[in-house]
This record gives sequence, structure tokens and C-alpha cells, in this order.
Amino acid sequence: MKIGKPRLIMDPYEWLPGYGESGVSFRSVGLNVILDIDYEKEILVDNEEVVLALRREITFNHVRCFIREPFPGGSIFEFDSASDEFELGKLTEFTDSDWLTNNLSTWRRMWNQEFPNFRHFSIQFLSENITFHVLAADVFLSDNLLGI
Repeated sequence: MKIGKPRLIMDPYEWLPGYGESGVSFRSVGLNVILDIDYEKEILVDNEEVVLALRREITFNHVRCFIREPFPGGSIFEFDSASDEFELGKLTEFTDSDWLTNNLSTWRRMWNQEFPNFRHFSIQFLSENITFHVLAADVFLSDNLLGI
């Protein structure tokens, strides 16, 4: 399936350390899918470096479907735009997506009602070597949370 016309939503390397995340997991709560991103941050306490275990959540609201794939590796998606428009490791919305178009067509045929305004989001986690593609109505990033 072709994807194109990427639009940057968020760059997690604005808050992740340069070496990236320590771990990524996902869970669902109702119609939402939440990505838990664990990472470490060094801070100074009394002139001594302390490493904090932190976590942030990326919450996709009203999810229609999602795909988790190894990265790099085979993908069901084929990027159909200039390669300099898309940057790995950043939360991106693909405004041109066969996956989204096909899902909306199926929605119309099956439900014969107004469909939610779904969007195609994607993010790659370069240290964990996974990528997520999500069809959802919206996405939100939490503040820093203490890790486990």
C-alpha cells in the first residue's frame, strides 16, 4: 500500500536522549492505543549525576486499527514521495494513504453512516527496532512520568 505526503506531528528526540528509548510497549484502553516509551534522563543533584527512569505515553484516540512491524525490515507500505520529506523516528501523519482510503471505503459500505475523521499516523523506534502504523482520530503526548 502506498503512503505519502508526510506531515510532522512530533519529534520525540526533543525529549529522548540521543541514544533513544530504553523500551517501548503498547496497550489498549477502550478504543485508545497507548505507546509507553521508557527512557533515562541524567540530572544533577548536589553536583552528582543521577539517572532518572522516565516514561511518556503517546495516546492514539479512537483507534480503528494498528500495525506493529520490525524495523528495518519488510513493510506492507511503500513510500510514494520525495525521500527528504520523511524523517525516521518522528511521529508522522501520512495525509495520502491507501490504508486509510481503503479502511474508509470499507467503513462506508458496512455502516452506511458518517465515519470518524481517521488519520494515518506512523512512528519508528530506532533503538527498539519497531515501527507502528495507527489509524486513529487523534494523538496526544503525556508529560514526563516516573518510570517503573
